Amino acid sequence: MSTAEKVATILAQRGPQLSTDLASQLINRYGMSAEAARQAISRSGAPVRRLKGIVFPHRARFLYLDMQYGMKMFSNNLLSALKTANHHCYFGLAVLTERGGILPREHFKIASGSPKMQKGKVSAERLVENLVVSNLARLVDVPGVGECIALGTLRDDEIDAPRLKARLVTETLALSAVRDWAKRLGVGAYNQVTTRDDAGDSPNVGPNLWDLVAPCYLFPVQGRSSEPGKVRPGSFVCDIYLGDKASGDAIEPFVRKCQNVRAFPKLSPVLQMFVADSYTSDAIKRLKSIGAMAATIETLLGTEVAQALARLAQTLTSTAESARDPEKLDKLFETLVKIEGAASTLRGCLFEYVGAEIAREHYRPLDVWLNREIGSNRTGARAEIDVLVEVDRKNLVFIECKGHKPNGTVDEAEVEKWLNKRLPTMRDFVKEHSAYKDCAQSYELWTNASLTQASKDLIAARQATTDKFQLSYREGLDLLSMVEGGANKPLMKTYRQHFRNHPLSV
Repeated sequence: MSTAEKVATILAQRGPQLSTDLASQLINRYGMSAEAARQAISRSGAPVRRLKGIVFPHRARFLYLDMQYGMKMFSNNLLSALKTANHHCYFGLAVLTERGGILPREHFKIASGSPKMQKGKVSAERLVENLVVSNLARLVDVPGVGECIALGTLRDDEIDAPRLKARLVTETLALSAVRDWAKRLGVGAYNQVTTRDDAGDSPNVGPNLWDLVAPCYLFPVQGRSSEPGKVRPGSFVCDIYLGDKASGDAIEPFVRKCQNVRAFPKLSPVLQMFVADSYTSDAIKRLKSIGAMAATIETLLGTEVAQALARLAQTLTSTAESARDPEKLDKLFETLVKIEGAASTLRGCLFEYVGAEIAREHYRPLDVWLNREIGSNRTGARAEIDVLVEVDRKNLVFIECKGHKPNGTVDEAEVEKWLNKRLPTMRDFVKEHSAYKDCAQSYELWTNASLTQASKDLIAARQATTDKFQLSYREGLDLLSMVEGGANKPLMKTYRQHFRNHPLSV
């Protein structure tokens, strides 16, 4: 057996591992000298591979066989090696692994625990770059979400976009509820609570990024001010993860951030809280050991809100068929609009479901598809069709849904994105689909609000350039007429109450 075959045999039997561990096994199993073992590893070629971009202590490299890449054993062994070495990439990979393998890029930078910028530490942005260069992660564009970072081993067909979007929506609403809680109790300065969903950069305290931050004037966290009679506020910070039970690995990056900001003597005290649906026992012990709050949605916001958020997540991940119940949507609104600012988020994410039901009532179609993800073989671009209506075998309607405040407007930037990015991808999809390519096509933008005149002009100008398909729009009052022309009274009530006449719309 050649030395190369000996290296491959150990990797096949023992799995991917560090070169230092592999050298020890070559010495013990085959009686090689340390130098011979090192040379055997150095000269080994395919199928033995070296993980690029990641160097371990003592210049060790992580080795694996071609066939092992992407296997669970590969991921587990790599995470174990990174954790033992306390490597900064470990926490980034652990965060992705715990959260279904994918996160929006900016959310990942918060969750990873890496600082925005700090001397002697790898920044969150550099962490992203390191993971991508080493092929441990990749950047992907998820329709309806934007740029995300995903595990390198996660294939496109394994990305659960509906689940990801549902979790992001429920976390947005939960952060809004935490904001209300902090403002009402005085934990955060009333008009200075910011979250990751606010415009601008991710909020930070010290060098670290957080999902929510606010100045805190409570006495125990006040700092010393150099000016007599003035109070120097401390800070309240919060990170959130909803979905599976939060484990020790899921909260460890948060723990590192908590410990990091406490090391700055000039920084006022920071009140720290993590929010999850539930925790493993080791996660709770870990948070308590550093004096941070381990909150759940139920203990913080009450059982009713917790159950409503769970129902919302279930609705957003279900198919159009199982979501066909306007009364359920009505109950979600009635519970969750108690959270300040929740109405706008709910309209945005639930208008597609209402739009699908309006289309079902109006067209009486063969089928209605909700949130259908499609792609273009020609360009490789991907897009999400909010509502696809198969009216009959010869007619298709593609509906772009824009849920806003009833007195709001859809501006030209939104329309341009629809016309210039999504429309070409949908057109390619139809041309490449054998059952659709000969169908008459209508592309419509629906909103419960209104379009600006500039938006209407953009649609009219694009329509004037072609007679191969129809472009049109329906505004809030147009949709109201369609609803009132049908016999679905629960749908009529839901649309009127929450998408046209709700008091929070003014």
